[in-house]
Amino acid sequence: MHVSVILGVVLLQAIYVFAGPPDWIPPEMLEMVQSDKERCMAEHGTSQALIDEVNDGKLTDDRSITCYMHCLLDAFSLVDEEGDLEVEMLISVIPENFQEIGNQILNKCAKQDGGDPCEKIFNIAKCVQATVPELWFMV
Repeated sequence: MHVSVILGVVLLQAIYVFAGPPDWIPPEMLEMVQSDKERCMAEHGTSQALIDEVNDGKLTDDRSITCYMHCLLDAFSLVDEEGDLEVEMLISVIPENFQEIGNQILNKCAKQDGGDPCEKIFNIAKCVQATVPELWFMV
């Protein structure tokens, strides 16, 4: 199912860190995400350099990146109107080999406070990064 692979790419932006995307993500999935990535980058003034910094572990409370993350999750209906993660939907589509870590991350990080959806996603991302720093990749 395409959603499960996209979820692997987008789920809290948390996947194994490599110089590029993880090997298990098919190029066609990255192509499928590309138009939403470009749209979200344009809408929020996000640069690839900023995305690369986040992938290097430098997550900052910069609205161009936090709203970009929210935009990507929203593009795949993984957040509701308030910016809360759609936990049941996420759990249902996590690939089996990521179920255990996905559940651990969601149980700890899915519910975060914030003044708006972008701030909530930032707080979720901070939680994920603190919980599993060895697992981190953002498209």
